[in-house]
Amino acid sequence: MWKALLFFSVWIGITIPILLPIVFTIFKPLVLADETGISMIVIAAIVAVCNIYVATRIWNRIEDKLYKRKTFM
Repeated sequence: MWKALLFFSVWIGITIPILLPIVFTIFKPLVLADETGISMIVIAAIVAVCNIYVATRIWNRIEDKLYKRKTFM
C-alpha cells in the first residue's frame, strides 16, 4: 500500500509540472480566448486524469513484476 502511494506521489509531483506548461502552450489560443478561466480548469483536470490513468497502468505493470518475483509487500 505504501509503495503505491509513494509511487503515485512521486509520479504526479514530477510529471504535472512538466505537462501543464506543455499543454497550455499548445492550447494557448483557446486559453486566451476564454476570459472566465473555465477552459484552463477543464484542460488541467483532463491532463490530471490522463496522468493518473498512465500512472495506474505503469504501477499495475510494476506490481505484476513484483508479484511474479514474490517481492511484494
